[in-house]
Amino acid sequence: MVGELVIMKASVNWVGRTSMEVGVRVESENILTGVRRHTNSCYTTFVALDASGTPTEVPALVCQTAEERRRNGAGAERRRLRLAERDAERMRQRQ
Repeated sequence: MVGELVIMKASVNWVGRTSMEVGVRVESENILTGVRRHTNSCYTTFVALDASGTPTEVPALVCQTAEERRRNGAGAERRRLRLAERDAERMRQRQ
């Protein structure tokens, strides 16, 4: 709502060789009452590029807690599904 504070929380969920998935949770806070409400969540994928624009390797993600391991597994599954969907779409286009 107009006049409310926007709070964005992000976490790296999954890391591949050159890309990573970041989960973002958006909340709004009424600055007069302090009441917060969840407004949106999303997953974004970033690809690391070197100075010439070529994908470059990123450091591995080190999961230390059960929650981090859960998010990592879910991120890996979302990637698997995205790639399967992409491959299926390419096959449909070839037909």
